Amino acid sequence: MSRKKSVFPRMVAVLLLAIIPIAFITSPASRAAFQKTDADASAAGKSLMNPPVLGADLTYAGRPSVLIEVFNDPGEGDLMGQAMAEAGVRSLRFSFHGFYSPLGPEQTERVKAENKLTNDYPWFPIDHYVDFIAAQNLTTVVAVNVEEGPDVARTAIEKFIERGLRSKLVAVELSNEPWLNPRPWLPEDFAVRASEIILKLSPLGVRFALPLTVGDEQKTPTKLSDTVWTTRMLTALDSRVKLSTRADVVGVAHLYGRGVNPGTIKKFNEVVKPFSPRMRYLVTEFNIRSSLQGNPHLSNPYAMEFARKVADLMRRPEIEALYVHSVPAHSIVYYSTRRFATVIGQRDPRITLSRENAGWHLTPAGRVYALYTKLAWNGQIVAFGGSDHQQYWTIRRQDGSLITTFLNDSAKEYEFKIKVSGLNPSIKTGPRSIACFDEQGKQVEALSLPY
Repeated sequence: MSRKKSVFPRMVAVLLLAIIPIAFITSPASRAAFQKTDADASAAGKSLMNPPVLGADLTYAGRPSVLIEVFNDPGEGDLMGQAMAEAGVRSLRFSFHGFYSPLGPEQTERVKAENKLTNDYPWFPIDHYVDFIAAQNLTTVVAVNVEEGPDVARTAIEKFIERGLRSKLVAVELSNEPWLNPRPWLPEDFAVRASEIILKLSPLGVRFALPLTVGDEQKTPTKLSDTVWTTRMLTALDSRVKLSTRADVVGVAHLYGRGVNPGTIKKFNEVVKPFSPRMRYLVTEFNIRSSLQGNPHLSNPYAMEFARKVADLMRRPEIEALYVHSVPAHSIVYYSTRRFATVIGQRDPRITLSRENAGWHLTPAGRVYALYTKLAWNGQIVAFGGSDHQQYWTIRRQDGSLITTFLNDSAKEYEFKIKVSGLNPSIKTGPRSIACFDEQGKQVEALSLPY
């Protein structure tokens, strides 16, 4: 049986539910049919959850130091802010990463040596990043170094609070991937340091983001598997900070390659939920590739795969936000001058390096991000269906109207026939495209990504 024959009937059925939402909400038969399509999506639809916020992780420690120029120069900050707005980015993740200290360049060198890291970049005051967040009206996750202790973490976070930006702080992330740190970190040692920061900063009314990892491979510097490392860390932390009682602690997941799928979140749940049954996640780094050699993110095939995999994660009720890795190095935007572009190799034949072309540019994946934030996922999730190359979902916007989006990552156009009040309109979704429709079946916006 061909793909078109096997997929098409399901797409028609779910479109009926999306265009006639009352049938979806009140009809037991319709609800049962939808559950057969996707049980997780049905549960999310009934609770009308908000989809995750779409954000971006920042890479500043390298040369050329584009982001440091952005932080230091308000004019450059405005240009990047415009690019983030164009890409639909609402939140940024700034990580100390074991190679930055807010205390100054000398302490930064000590931190780098302690963590056996050699990143080369000009130091800048964290105040400049705080100013940037304030000026661009973005929210942020700030990942501190637990090895610097609670006083340093508090000093950094208070800079946001003193500026009246507490509401802009999504969470204080407790280091970056400590299980991969070359120092190395034993899980119990990390738990002690993390608990000290949680206890010290709790009076500030901020949330904490706890780094987590799962997996059976023993490739960490400690020679522990990811799951063993996390279980031991959670056990030690729970003895100091009772996780089941903390509404201010969320989990952090990093998803790469094949891990960018809802099944990975279920694996996290298996390890984490025994300690914290209500744990939600910030995915502070994700990329559909483990490597971007050849700059595939400049292509439409990458963008369509990106669109499919992001949509698959948007329906998971445990995920609070998704931060794509990493601006401006790859994925949703790049920065170019006459001499270089912020891609692998600092140039690519698809990028014109010229005075006229200098500045920030959206990649095809950035155009997907923009459509998702501004329209396709801008509301509470009512329904989700399909899988892999054909997906469709309905959201309820703040004004109560409904938007139904169809993702068709195939070489053929699909025509969807529906029945509404005795009429039989048809909806066509072009090949390699994402199209949004209103309740009357009128196309509101579409993104075509041919290849």
